[in-house]
Amino acid sequence: MAKLRPREYIFSITNSGTDKLIMFLGIPIRIDMSKYYKKFCRELEVDNNKIVIENFNGGSYGCNPKYITEEIIRRNLPYDIVWLVRNVKKETNKGIFPANVRLVGYGTKIGLKELASAKLWIDNQRKNYFIKKGLVKKEGQYFIQTWHGSLGIKKLDADVKAFTNEYKQDWVERAKFDSSMWDYLLTNSEFENNIFKKALWFNNEIKQYGHPRNDIFFKDSSKIQKKVREFYEIPSSKKILLYVPSFRDDEDIECYKLDYDRILQEFEKKFGSEWVCITRLHPRAKKFDKYLIPEQENVIDGTFYPDIQELLVSSDAAITDYSSCIFDFMLSRKPGFIFATDLDEYNTERGFYYPLEETPFPVAQTNDELINNIKMFDKVEYQQKVEQFLKDKGCTEDGHASERVVDLIEELMKR
Repeated sequence: MAKLRPREYIFSITNSGTDKLIMFLGIPIRIDMSKYYKKFCRELEVDNNKIVIENFNGGSYGCNPKYITEEIIRRNLPYDIVWLVRNVKKETNKGIFPANVRLVGYGTKIGLKELASAKLWIDNQRKNYFIKKGLVKKEGQYFIQTWHGSLGIKKLDADVKAFTNEYKQDWVERAKFDSSMWDYLLTNSEFENNIFKKALWFNNEIKQYGHPRNDIFFKDSSKIQKKVREFYEIPSSKKILLYVPSFRDDEDIECYKLDYDRILQEFEKKFGSEWVCITRLHPRAKKFDKYLIPEQENVIDGTFYPDIQELLVSSDAAITDYSSCIFDFMLSRKPGFIFATDLDEYNTERGFYYPLEETPFPVAQTNDELINNIKMFDKVEYQQKVEQFLKDKGCTEDGHASERVVDLIEELMKR
């Protein structure tokens, strides 16, 4: 159990392993959170035809799990595909999930049963929530972890002091247990191979297949671009800037200070045409969207669009601070920029694996610097830097990651 602060001995509620610990006047009261799993899941037999998939703890239909699912469906494989989602209402998911994907409530008893009986789990995030409920991978089950970053610059899990201090030991224990259940971890580069093993406490088999969500950059995306433009009613005559700031662990929102009008004017001067900006906040910051995204004609709130990859492939330029999505976007070779007003503080608190200045993206800490970087942008020089960066990181993205993963899935499902 993590060390408690003095006031927490009076009254506190914390999670400790699979228990919920209530501390009242120094007296610990434990509630076993794993009883449901132990009660009706351990004896369930493994269904050799079932795959249970998650995206960001019950989030939307997106990221690597989506594109793996699309390849399974394209091959017409006869699997029972279950997605765990926070909202199973049909009207909410209409037109988003394929008809032959079965939706089950995330965090429900039924969801635990589905996990307990599935031959294969696919996830891009940790299963700590279910581990608190007593989740254990059984013999005959497999787990493919796709993760959700790409050549990311932000330090991860074991490499972040704020994640591993004395007050986070319960989380560390669950995270390590989660990693021990992964049979395979997907990467796209030698860089990720080296970082993921240590940072994610991973000791099993790495599959350097590429990230399935990035296959989209190597294929004809005209239909997707049309879909995005029609969704937001953006005419083909206008270009799209995508602004994708990351979250802050302390939920600070003073760092989002993009001067939309001046920035869009500068893009119009530099690249021609009229521009609009789609701003997509991180899921952990989406509750601030009404406050942070101005209501004006040339700025669009894209926070709740289901799949960020579709926004990336449809945009003509992108700006972020520390989001790894910019490293997906670079595969398009379109202009990318860094706008990080709290660069020094963020580097101290979270930390980077390499300086932002070593990326191909021009770095700015103020709107004036960003405007100057747009004005001075050199397409040829930028694309040369992109090629060198991908080479230095040992990146092997080629548009066929989903195919490789589903080849592996077919093999596993036959075992």
